Amino acid sequence: MANTVSERTAPEKKYYTVGVLTKAFSVIEIMSRESKWELGRLAASAGMPKGTLQRILLTMVELGYVSRDRSQYALNLEFYRLGQRIAANNSILEHARPLCRKLMQAVNEIVNLCVGLNTEMVVVDQQIPWQTLRLDSIIGSSFPIFLSASGKAYCAFLDELKLLRLLQEIRRENQAIEQKAVDRFLAELEIVRVEGLGFDREELFQGLRSISAPIFDCTGNVIATVGCSMPTVRVTPEKSELLAREVADCAAQISHSLGAAPRLFSPGAHAMLDEAPPATE
Repeated sequence: MANTVSERTAPEKKYYTVGVLTKAFSVIEIMSRESKWELGRLAASAGMPKGTLQRILLTMVELGYVSRDRSQYALNLEFYRLGQRIAANNSILEHARPLCRKLMQAVNEIVNLCVGLNTEMVVVDQQIPWQTLRLDSIIGSSFPIFLSASGKAYCAFLDELKLLRLLQEIRRENQAIEQKAVDRFLAELEIVRVEGLGFDREELFQGLRSISAPIFDCTGNVIATVGCSMPTVRVTPEKSELLAREVADCAAQISHSLGAAPRLFSPGAHAMLDEAPPATE
């Protein structure tokens, strides 16, 4: 049986290690050996005081990684979902890049492949066309989840609890965001769930519009988005229709390549040239 984190790091404690993290990961590794643990038995196995262990466990319960049933604790499937997401993210570029390049050639606009990280969407890959008037992003750069096309496409398919926690964190970071803006955002997510497309109609940057679609893995979880951004002056009804069709098709093909089950959406009711919805009163 493999040693725990604390056992592997015990011979020489590095100056940069954080003790409580070492203990927490050691507890996780021990808990993975059995389905349920009593506090006393787990404390004995981990070699730490009950008080310390209980604080670690309650923190993980609060974060949603451990379940508590009276006096018993258990790791939950959030760890499985994380593992699936990591595996998917490690292979997503291989699957997505040729399809994103094909999308860029079809629409002649910048194509961004993004993943969610905390309260931001991070650009993990980009295909750049010959257009001279464009907004290039650096791979690894990020932008807010809130109000962005990618953020809407991503948030629409998070489970309710994760979405609630994310919105709470967004408002904690930016207290200028009012409840009516959150209500408007939630109303847009309902539309995204039906149409499969998220739009940013100059909500993040004046003069820039974006469209994005979700990418799913083999477990049905949303793991990324693919989309295009362009100056508003270049968006026409015909271009909007082309982008909606091609972006949705690209996302569906990437999801299929990752083993996701097909999803039926009904795009077409909304377009890039629509006005941004007014704030809810």
